Amino acid sequence: MAAAGIVLLTVLPFLAGPYDSLALPLSWMCRAFGAVGLVLLVPVGAIWAACGYSNRLARRQYGIAMAALFVASLVWAAVVVLTAALASGPLLALAAIVVWACATSRILPRLNLLRNPTPQPTSAAAFYLLLVPIAVALAQRALVGPAIESSRNRAIRNAAPLIAEIERYRGAQGRYPPSLLSNATDQYKPGVIGIEKYLYEPHEDAYNLIFEQGALHFGTQEFVAYNPLDRQVVTVHLVDLLELTPEQLALERTRGHYAVHDAGPPHWKYFWFD
Repeated sequence: MAAAGIVLLTVLPFLAGPYDSLALPLSWMCRAFGAVGLVLLVPVGAIWAACGYSNRLARRQYGIAMAALFVASLVWAAVVVLTAALASGPLLALAAIVVWACATSRILPRLNLLRNPTPQPTSAAAFYLLLVPIAVALAQRALVGPAIESSRNRAIRNAAPLIAEIERYRGAQGRYPPSLLSNATDQYKPGVIGIEKYLYEPHEDAYNLIFEQGALHFGTQEFVAYNPLDRQVVTVHLVDLLELTPEQLALERTRGHYAVHDAGPPHWKYFWFD
């Protein structure tokens, strides 16, 4: 159940549904756990699980269990809490700390039972530390990439009515809308839990329609852009738009992305920023 819950939260921002601002930070927290837990928790879980097959180690389960709790706390503090702070802010990081404190308060009394000098059966927690990170890492490796692609394709499909309305406006007015800035997006929604809205900007004699979604790699932002003339541009820093000349902005390297990919459907591309 633990592994299934972590995997579900991992792919949550890429599923169909109304926007949830916490979905993407929670996904990054789970993905960080999957990456670091495989390296730090699995070896400790393997040693602890081996206690059940060795009388000498069985008498030392308490020390091994406390070491496991210490390593798990490091993983939670250094990875989950830090990721929460970077992805969302201090409130989510504080919530993560509270969750771990509550979990630790329930775990410690059980670990104290292992102080008995009589050899004890290996605790189920040892197998959780061994198996859960492996199951999570394998599932994340298999599911995250396809989930991101599915999310991107869904938001692209759901943009079709908005693109049709923009083209209808141009047919009626002889130009594209100067702005679509509004408080409500009405029915023109991406329909993906981790994608808030479409952003529109006129560009030269066409326009860019842009949305942001979770990226495949840590430290990367993905922006997906539509332009009917295939002249998509996405700029990472506002100061660049204010200070750089049009000639400088025409150079892709000034806009901050390190990769551009064809999204598949005509006139759609996605950009990766670090």
